Amino acid sequence: MTTTQHALDLVHLGADGGALGELDSDTISSEGLEGLFVARRVPPGADRLNWRDAYVTTAARTVVALQELAGTLRQLLASGTDVVVLPGAALLRFYPDAGCRPMDDIDLLCAPGQGAAVAGLLRQQGWAATPRHPDLLSKGQVCLDLHDDLFHCERIEARRYAGWLDPQEVWSRRRRASIDGTEVWVLGPEDEVLYTAAHALRHSYRRLTWLIDLALQLRDETLDVGRLRTLGASCGLARPVLFGLALLQAARVDIPPLARAWYEECTPAALELRLLYWMLGVRQTTCAGEMLWYWTSPSWRHRGRLFREFIFPRTEVLLQVFPRVPRGLAPVVYGLRCGQLMKRFLLELLAMIPAPVNRRARRG
Repeated sequence: MTTTQHALDLVHLGADGGALGELDSDTISSEGLEGLFVARRVPPGADRLNWRDAYVTTAARTVVALQELAGTLRQLLASGTDVVVLPGAALLRFYPDAGCRPMDDIDLLCAPGQGAAVAGLLRQQGWAATPRHPDLLSKGQVCLDLHDDLFHCERIEARRYAGWLDPQEVWSRRRRASIDGTEVWVLGPEDEVLYTAAHALRHSYRRLTWLIDLALQLRDETLDVGRLRTLGASCGLARPVLFGLALLQAARVDIPPLARAWYEECTPAALELRLLYWMLGVRQTTCAGEMLWYWTSPSWRHRGRLFREFIFPRTEVLLQVFPRVPRGLAPVVYGLRCGQLMKRFLLELLAMIPAPVNRRARRG
């Protein structure tokens, strides 16, 4: 069974359930899906695979993070400020319980123009900012990632050419939802799907959970697929959704009829599909997803600017990539960036080599 087929089978099992077949426990554990399968009792003997320990650990961490979030939101509200909880924490409501979906941090969208104010209030509450990352704050084992817009365009401004949701409009479409008993603001259903699909593509589907998220979101009864198509076309994010639908189709995931009809009408080109399947197989070692996302930009001029900013972003951003370089040696980071890109290029070439040759190369 190929690596891509393993991934597709896991997505199918995560979204629709079923028998495990040839999938081994190490593959499932590496994706952090033990909790989801334990909750669904797949397989009945999951206890013997030590999945229940991972399930309990994930549940405990998530509950602590959500309790910390609830207290933080109350304090922000008392200060006259509010935020929107983004996927993935916002998507926990689609899962059986808190042990089914691991998460590294909690992403929060600030009201337009309020990012710095929210960060300041959080620091007053005991949250510590990460050096050179003022929008990343931590307290204990919980980490918050603050957004002024959904795709951190303040880091790479040209990202908006590959698809952009206006923060003011996104804020106006937010809605209330309950996450493990805590009432929070979340994105509107269409915005949530567009964000999830673009985020998963940008990170080359590194976590299969993101595709399972997408499948569950598409089944949300509050989602209007017609409005999703219209909004996706207007903001330039329809292609990431179609790419996600392509992988869900390949995984034999049950997709709502209107979403399936959209996909059949606008199926990606054969070359795009081949790239998506290949990417899924090497998702831990490639950045091809971000390249493909940028390629969806409507003009060569915008694509050129995107790739230029991605390769050589402004110095402040590169200093975040290389946190050990003193600010006084900032010019050095561009040389380091060249070395990093060369290494990435060689890894991408290695990933393209057929599997048997690839394994021999790695042993050598």
